[in-house]
Amino acid sequence: MKTTRRTMTRFHPHFAMVPLVILSALFAGGCEGSATPDPSPPETTGVVDSIFPMDEELRRFREGMDPIDALTGGTESRDTLVETFIAQLGAADTLGLASLAITPAEFAWVYFPHSMYMSPPYELPPGVVWFQLQNRSSRGLSRALTSLGGETLYYTGYDCPDEGERWGEGHIWHECTVLGTLPDGEAVEQKLFGSILEWRGRFKFVSYSNEL
Repeated sequence: MKTTRRTMTRFHPHFAMVPLVILSALFAGGCEGSATPDPSPPETTGVVDSIFPMDEELRRFREGMDPIDALTGGTESRDTLVETFIAQLGAADTLGLASLAITPAEFAWVYFPHSMYMSPPYELPPGVVWFQLQNRSSRGLSRALTSLGGETLYYTGYDCPDEGERWGEGHIWHECTVLGTLPDGEAVEQKLFGSILEWRGRFKFVSYSNEL
């Protein structure tokens, strides 16, 4: 995958002050506007056995959600998605960041049905996967704020290690990294978000989990 080069953007120190509880409310609450395995299975305690077939588990999880066949919000290209993420991270725009990640309905109708969790040996109820996904998102973004909130990082591009994989009618990319330069000239490459999902021409993050 060819590395893209874009305008330099600064991460502002005050972003590190955004409380984790606010981020959790935004993403777990489905702020219409928050995704991975990324790509390993969610952390669980003990064995999670469902008493219902997976199709029934999914039907129950979808109760109260209108069916969807497209992503809302997000961006029209992968490049723009990453650029917007960098800009909103620097501006401490939590609502904007929430709009770049999949919602509960998008998880239920677009993401989960094509995930490895639908079938053995990774079979898990969608509610469990969604809960773990949101925990990873809030923790990952909190770590990004703690690690980068006091730094000046000039964004120079990003890199995805492969062409992605088919995901129903779309594609998904794992393990993309952000490229940047610190004030002392040191080049850095870090995973600052989780998988990127494309569906019918719209791009969104599956989560904000990272390796910080």
